[in-house]
Amino acid sequence: MNRLAFVIPYFKIDFFEETLKALSTQTNKNFGVYIGNDLSKNDPSSILKKYNHLNITYKSFRNNLGSTDLEGQWKRCIALSKDEEWICILADDDFPKDNFVEEFYKSLPLVDQKKINVIKTAITSIDSKSNVRGKDLTHPEFDTGINTFWRDRNDKTYTSISENIFRRSSYEKHGFRGFPLAWGTPLVAWIDYSEGGYIYGMNNTQMCVRVSEINLSRVDSFKDQKHIGEAMVYEIIFNDYINQFTKSQLLFLIKKYHAILHYYKRENKLTSSIFSLYGKYSGIKGQLFYVLREIKWKFIR
Repeated sequence: MNRLAFVIPYFKIDFFEETLKALSTQTNKNFGVYIGNDLSKNDPSSILKKYNHLNITYKSFRNNLGSTDLEGQWKRCIALSKDEEWICILADDDFPKDNFVEEFYKSLPLVDQKKINVIKTAITSIDSKSNVRGKDLTHPEFDTGINTFWRDRNDKTYTSISENIFRRSSYEKHGFRGFPLAWGTPLVAWIDYSEGGYIYGMNNTQMCVRVSEINLSRVDSFKDQKHIGEAMVYEIIFNDYINQFTKSQLLFLIKKYHAILHYYKRENKLTSSIFSLYGKYSGIKGQLFYVLREIKWKFIR
């Protein structure tokens, strides 16, 4: 019985065959593959034929959605899948190591016992030639969504989409938050999905996550949406998860949000002013910091 669905939102053909090849060499073949073509100009039919033994469900959509609503593209690709209990949204340029599925099934007894909804696998960062870019990023065996977010904000880890496996029931309950072009979606989704419980770190295998010129040019092309997404992350944290952090952590986070509003020229969407939040988390000292920071920004360019 397949309990895992690989959902691939397809658009770029550059590394797509490498992704399918990695699925074909999995040591455990108990998974489904679902591919949604986001009206790509590159027809993947010839590649798909080479890997038809994977029993792929493929749909070519009539409109491009990912360029304006990447979450929407992910959702309609997930809708192609069947009733697998677990979902991995696999980017069309990333790929799992050969024992990825095998290790997933090995982890399930423990994951089910602890009622865990999100699994994070170790990350191998690769470049456009699939060369390893550095040391693998591993995760704590058991971590909360809040602490994962905190470590991300402190550059102790980073979050993409492909290295995560999540329960379908959690996705159906919480969905996605509506981030423009999905910047911020995984970071907040894993807090939502974990529901105060643990995220399981699966470090005996890796997801190879690609950093290439194609990825970087996309980021440069959509900076405005990225800035909105970064601000949204903090707005959700302060609106929905404020009680999960200490005062010192909240002061750190409000400083981050304050800087985003300034440098990206965004408006504060929290119900409280930034000045009052500095006072709430650090008293007069915090408010003095705010005033001096504003003066510095005004006169020093």
